[in-house]
Amino acid sequence: MNKTSIILIASILSAALCGAIIYEAYKAWKINNLPPTPVKSNTDGYYIVNMLSQSSLFNLNIQLEWVAGQNFVNDPSNPVIERLSFKINFDNYNELSIKITDIDDTRFTLPYKEPFPYTKVTYEPSKESLFDYIISVPGEAFYFKLWRKDTGEVLFDTTNTPLIFQDKYLQITNKLNKSALFGLGERRTTFKLKSGQYSIWAADAARIDYGHPGEQIYGTHPMYLKRDDATKNFHVLFLRNAYGMEIDYQENESITYKVIGGNFDFKFFLGNNNPEEPIKLYHNYINGWILHPFWVQGFHQCRWGYKTSEELMQVWDKFNELSIPIDSLWSDIDYMYEFYDFTIDLSRFNISQMKQIYDLKDPKGVHWSSIIDVGIAIGSDAAVRGQELNTFIKSGYTGQDLIGNVWPGNTYYPDFNHPNSTQFWFEGLNNITKNYGLVQEGIWIDMNEFSNFVNGEVLPSVKDSKFLSNQTLKSEKSSLQLPFNPQGDTDLEFKTLSLNAKHYNEKDGLMLHIPNYNLTQYDMHNLNGFGESIATYEAAKLMGRNLTFILSRSTLFGSGKYVQHWNGDGFSQWDYLFYTIPGIINFQMYGIPFVGDDICGLNGNATPELCARWMQLGSLYPFSRNHNGNESISQEPYAFPDYHYVLSSSIKTLNVRYQLLKFYYHLFVKEQGSGTIFRPLMWSFPNDDEALNYEAEFMLGDYLLAAPVVAQGNEVTNTTGLDFYIPQGGVFYDFYNQQRYTEGKYHQDVPFDSVVPLFVKAGKIVHIQDQKPVLRSRFLDNHFTLYIALDSNLYASGSILTINDYNNDENIIRNCLEGANCVTIIEAQGKFENNSFSISLKNTQEQKNTQFQEVVIDKVIIAGISTFGNYISKIVDISSNPFIINKDKQQYDININLQ
Repeated sequence: MNKTSIILIASILSAALCGAIIYEAYKAWKINNLPPTPVKSNTDGYYIVNMLSQSSLFNLNIQLEWVAGQNFVNDPSNPVIERLSFKINFDNYNELSIKITDIDDTRFTLPYKEPFPYTKVTYEPSKESLFDYIISVPGEAFYFKLWRKDTGEVLFDTTNTPLIFQDKYLQITNKLNKSALFGLGERRTTFKLKSGQYSIWAADAARIDYGHPGEQIYGTHPMYLKRDDATKNFHVLFLRNAYGMEIDYQENESITYKVIGGNFDFKFFLGNNNPEEPIKLYHNYINGWILHPFWVQGFHQCRWGYKTSEELMQVWDKFNELSIPIDSLWSDIDYMYEFYDFTIDLSRFNISQMKQIYDLKDPKGVHWSSIIDVGIAIGSDAAVRGQELNTFIKSGYTGQDLIGNVWPGNTYYPDFNHPNSTQFWFEGLNNITKNYGLVQEGIWIDMNEFSNFVNGEVLPSVKDSKFLSNQTLKSEKSSLQLPFNPQGDTDLEFKTLSLNAKHYNEKDGLMLHIPNYNLTQYDMHNLNGFGESIATYEAAKLMGRNLTFILSRSTLFGSGKYVQHWNGDGFSQWDYLFYTIPGIINFQMYGIPFVGDDICGLNGNATPELCARWMQLGSLYPFSRNHNGNESISQEPYAFPDYHYVLSSSIKTLNVRYQLLKFYYHLFVKEQGSGTIFRPLMWSFPNDDEALNYEAEFMLGDYLLAAPVVAQGNEVTNTTGLDFYIPQGGVFYDFYNQQRYTEGKYHQDVPFDSVVPLFVKAGKIVHIQDQKPVLRSRFLDNHFTLYIALDSNLYASGSILTINDYNNDENIIRNCLEGANCVTIIEAQGKFENNSFSISLKNTQEQKNTQFQEVVIDKVIIAGISTFGNYISKIVDISSNPFIINKDKQQYDININLQ
């Protein structure tokens, strides 16, 4: 026997022994790791107020003591925390925090600093607090009740409900009055929540949530907006906790939080009957949201299934040939070599062809946006580099790098709390440009829940006769047994990582450091996508991006500071089309307003009618992208040659988007990183209860009302009957023909070959660019038409950016962000005099530091000119003597012939 054979046999025996040890340890764990038990109710025991340890004008700290019931047995694997601290902090007159934790405050808590939410205001003593409360007396079963001082509206009430606080199970109930709730995590469901059990556990799924546990999708956003029926006031309640949870909601009765770790750390934000007020307070608390580059506001085309550069060329050529507006042609995982991150398969993707498509010096060139998955293929150069930097999550069984399985096969997963992870991620992303000469202007981070094709991880198994191969150890139990499963019957490790996987936890941890604590995937699961988002943002900045565009599937409260979002995988079905609207509105509340959905659907085959309607609605999404699945039929706008209305409607509706592109972008710039863009009717008409029932309608800012078709129509007549609603007190003008609509219900038959019904609110000015169709956002000039929708006083107002180059990120940053301002207010006042009508335009800088570059108004559309009870509109071309906005307080008068 030669020396090589001896070494090989020794290696095999060693591997077998190692595998046997790991497997036997796993079996022992499986037998002994029995699930802990949760306390059921107050019959097991309850908390009483023990003592007041600290009190001041702005905070209160009370100690709570556990009183065990007669039959209570404490479970050592999930003990009751017997001494608690209950803290109230008056952060401001309209903000209040309540925290319930162990007496020494040693439990896992997200740091109160960036990148996590923290209070940025100090109490304003000049303003009286809007809050009042009552707490049980010493010796009595603990409860507290919080209400709005001026109206008596109850905000939180735990009276006669159990407080349960164990190591791995927390429960608290808030009794509700008659009200409407919105929010509570990422899910496909109605905007106004119905009674149900709502899970929060980041999951790779493409489902609708019918109020059953385990139907959530990718993000972690445990906040709700509440509208009180009696007062019409709004407030936001946020639970600052990133553990898995189930939230049981009974309309007009109660909401119960069931959480598997951490603390009860609530934050209240009070507003009046304007929901934007508490939402902006919440956005400020979670660190706001970033602005995207202007080109991202354009239309995007994508498919999982563009398998060669030749196919990309064909799509690009077809868009150019048919004059379909587009700004970015995307690459899904097809472009990678063997699905390895940071690579391009040169056998299928010709770099010269790709550089031709993505050459922005060519008028036909478009931006390249491409996907990066989080799993790093074992055997790839990236895996070698990651191990050199020791930046992968560790297995709780082996202590080695945890092995999962996704598109490229077995993979490692970066630990984005590790101090080397940003360098690792930057090097990988930068390699695309360094090795291939292409620039990812849009970075798409996917599968970052973290998604896994096996449950938990891949481990060596002695059951494998080859010993050296990796096999999945199937188990009925997770690596960590918990007393409660917020996913119902779906295991918490389903299609994700083992809960006992180990994360870096030293002082130089990038996100957090918890002293004397074993930081595991149990703590970090819902933070995974957030960590990758931060690393990608930092990498993009290192690569020289001024304004970043990073599209992330999994998000956390605060993700908007770093990334944008799309609502993930869905199906080409009518109900999915409808649910895109509440999904996008929810993310306005969650602080990621630049969001969209896969137009025409990802999975399944879109019908021509569905795709046409989806293109119409999707043309008004903040992020507008047609995206298709690998196994589905083609669904580009031109992919239905026997149904010409799809192409015709797509071109018309995208032309409308590009007319509004700078107006739409200005809404984001104007908000300065907090607030909403894509809104329900309720935002503009908070006192109209009926408006809550029209969830398919939405507003863009407070300017435009859209009433898209989201239901199947008549294939014989190629029309769909649309019922839409103008809220109480509302007056709107048709965007296309200036027809006037007052409050009430309306019906239209909308052809398949149509654009989305769109209306301008009376009293508003919308700036558009309607001179000619433009196929790329970078070719829009600085000439505008003002659509002036007069109110009953013949008055209207709006705003416009005072910059003339939207394509230069530095121009936007220098003049519009970082303390600068580039918004001017435009006002229009009409008047009748001597049987003639005139309108006076005036612009006034929004702030004292407004910067002015030349903006040209060369046409006005005036709707709502009332003459003897009739309403007429006029279009006036002023290009021969335009209104040029280049300084503050300019005035321009137009005399209009009404004959």
